[in-house]
Amino acid sequence: MNPLSRLELEPRPLARAALATLALGGLVALGNGGGRWLDPALLGYLIASLFACFGVAYRYFTWLERPATAMYWRWTLRTFLSVRGLRALPRVGLKLLDQLFLQRFIGKRSIKRWGAHACLAWGCLLAFSVTFPLVFGWVRFTSDGANADRYQAWLFGMPAGSFPLGSATAFIAFHILDLAALMVIAGCVLAFLRRSTDEGDAATQRFDLDILPLLLLIAVSATGLLLTASETWLQGRNFGTLAFLHELTVILLLLFLPFGKLFHIVQRPAQAGVSLYKAEGDAQGLLPCRTCATPFIRPNHRRDLERLWLELGLDGARHPGGIHHLDLCPRCRRRLVMGAQSLRLHGAFDPFAEVPLPVEPLADPISFRS
Repeated sequence: MNPLSRLELEPRPLARAALATLALGGLVALGNGGGRWLDPALLGYLIASLFACFGVAYRYFTWLERPATAMYWRWTLRTFLSVRGLRALPRVGLKLLDQLFLQRFIGKRSIKRWGAHACLAWGCLLAFSVTFPLVFGWVRFTSDGANADRYQAWLFGMPAGSFPLGSATAFIAFHILDLAALMVIAGCVLAFLRRSTDEGDAATQRFDLDILPLLLLIAVSATGLLLTASETWLQGRNFGTLAFLHELTVILLLLFLPFGKLFHIVQRPAQAGVSLYKAEGDAQGLLPCRTCATPFIRPNHRRDLERLWLELGLDGARHPGGIHHLDLCPRCRRRLVMGAQSLRLHGAFDPFAEVPLPVEPLADPISFRS
């Protein structure tokens, strides 16, 4: 295989990513009055955001074209465009709340892991929800007329209220990104502590996928806090240098969004459709294994897996009696492998020999417990 084949771009995801970037550019121009309300100091962030949009969209559309992902995606679209999907909207909202904010599925693994993910997720979502509207020019702040002690907030060019400079509203508006930075740093510290003590994570982690995103997040958060410290306590000393470093770290983070685990921010909302898919299968009842009669697979999953195997050319997995491999539970599949190994170890090494299917449960099920 050509080692450069991995660098070849898929045409359909490429076109869709280009359209998504053009659409975002159009929304930016529409929301800031054709550039009239853009802050020139944020121009570098804007250009990096457009590049990040293209990279994220390209990887997302490429991910959607994978056979297994496309199967779930088509089912999700059909469901949401039907009456059944409208009835499921409250449940989808609760599922998104759980997946994106509460993240209880991570808490089942460990409290330390949940704390790290929660701080990172909430901190990043809070920072993105504030930063992107400011960078795109959708939200801006000006003096309230000739009164320098009041600030006027603008949303898409329309007034959205004013507040005194020394009020609690002003403090929150000017320091909300500092709060997000503290949350992100706390999440990164927890993640590093867990990775230093968990032998499994330490053995499987990679610098580019696991460590580099955390370092970028810490760099962005730390330089942002240093900007606040320079303005508040140091009379603006070295503010220009710190602003340049902060912009550089943010641009690097935005360009890294399509890679590593930061892409989970974009992938996670799709989990709601998978949850509905599983709930539909559970409502139909589990299908039994063809040999031991143990219920183990959802009917819709069984049906779609067979279609997926046909698409991938894997329909040759049939056993004596016409039993499909998908109709065997994991325990019987393991027993089938053990039977094949036993046949080979007893001298009958014939790679084309048919291994008999397990029909009766084993006399001692404890030794083969799932």
